[in-house]
Amino acid sequence: MNHERIPIQVTHLAATVPDGVPIEWQGRTLSSGPLTVSLDEGACSNGVLDYEARQAKAEFRVKLEFPEFADLLEGLGVDRSLASPVYAVLRSQGDILNDHGFALSGTCDLGAHPLFPQECTSAGMLPGH
Repeated sequence: MNHERIPIQVTHLAATVPDGVPIEWQGRTLSSGPLTVSLDEGACSNGVLDYEARQAKAEFRVKLEFPEFADLLEGLGVDRSLASPVYAVLRSQGDILNDHGFALSGTCDLGAHPLFPQECTSAGMLPGH
């Protein structure tokens, strides 16, 4: 085993976007309300830490949920499946910091969803730690 390249498995992820994201629906822009991001428990998320290059790479299989938006749609009598979770794959990379934290950013591939067509919906992960 090369000790400079360490494989990792991501076992926990919990993030919230308190302000949510804008959603265009039937010609109107609505707020999603808070957006929560967690690991898709049914899938494997992993990566590698390359200490020689001081780079981290990870692939997160995530679930995005909009609980307030789902409640709004349900209150309007709209099929709640339109606000079902969105499953996605985040592919990220970034520097390994001196404190062994990471500054990751990357692209996001969204799974099929009735409200978020893949051809006109995009997402990404901005640098952070």
